[in-house]
Amino acid sequence: MQDLTQLRLKDLWKEVKSQDDLWEDLKEQSKEYLKMLIEGCLLEDQFRFLSLPRYSRKKPRLDYRNGYYKRDIESSLGLIENIKVPRNRITPYEPSLFKKYNRKEVKLIDLIKDAFLSGLSTRKVGEVLENVLGYKISAATVSNIAKTLDAKVREFHTKPIEDKYAYLFLDGINLNVKCINTRNKKTVLACYGITEKGDRELISFRIEKSESELSCYLFVDSLFRRGLKGSNLNLIVIDGSSSLKLAVKTVYPFTPFQRCWVHKLRNVAVKLPKKGTEDCLKAAKKIYLADCKKDAVLIYRKWVEAFKDRYPKAVACLEKDIEDLLTFFDFPKNIRVKIRTTNIIERSFREVRGRTRPIGCFEMRQV
Repeated sequence: MQDLTQLRLKDLWKEVKSQDDLWEDLKEQSKEYLKMLIEGCLLEDQFRFLSLPRYSRKKPRLDYRNGYYKRDIESSLGLIENIKVPRNRITPYEPSLFKKYNRKEVKLIDLIKDAFLSGLSTRKVGEVLENVLGYKISAATVSNIAKTLDAKVREFHTKPIEDKYAYLFLDGINLNVKCINTRNKKTVLACYGITEKGDRELISFRIEKSESELSCYLFVDSLFRRGLKGSNLNLIVIDGSSSLKLAVKTVYPFTPFQRCWVHKLRNVAVKLPKKGTEDCLKAAKKIYLADCKKDAVLIYRKWVEAFKDRYPKAVACLEKDIEDLLTFFDFPKNIRVKIRTTNIIERSFREVRGRTRPIGCFEMRQV
């Protein structure tokens, strides 16, 4: 039934095919972390070249460290500027990393993704850097890089949020996480925003045990406490979660909110027999495609009359949220297609699902 629903709603997904994925939205942070990883690798490479740790006074010695020069590197994340490359005083030194980088870059990018989604372990860092450099690196270097990356990730999740967003989008996705003796589902709650200038930004995300009322409230409340007071907010768009709805109404009680049409039509489809799915959903689609709210209400009433006797459960499913589904009609026509769904997040979640299916589940988060 799920495949059939996606097939019949394929036109809805067209709205999001131009959107970048979660990693694209984290590009600037990822570039910074990739730069840190490269600089850590370079220090380890120089240590291996000199066979002497920093600040060592061992004698005799053949060469000395002589500060740094800066170099830029092209990557799939864009140009990484001003990478600090260590140099020697006497012997010309060309880091072996630069010869291997293009072939090994993907492993460094994957390491950054692991850091964001599932916590970072020194073992994981060691494995990836050893693969990149071609030799085993010191435990101290691994530990220092892991600690630095962890600190940067915490900084991302706690940094102040500028109160500049006109529209918020909230949604959640479930992921399998390996615990001590079992696998549990974890929920990733995510928040995107569109600024008054029309720029789309990933504001924050958080891994929780479930999409419970407490988890949703703590996530939304954290946005408020970090600076997103909502003084410029025009609308908050959410999925079908009653917990998120309650959290939004509690933290931002005076901001209108929109129920996602994609999630709602999925729910309606589940309550339909296979034979009636296409006609019923096709008719329901006309509601949100109406020119104005008045026309949408008329189309909705005709839809109810046409299907209430044949599919009462499906009609009741849409009927209970119709007010929240039509909020977007109160806004200018040119932005309605962007604010009637949480597709801005769904595109990123589809990318996450595509990456998580092959591995089955994530390792337990580090504490």
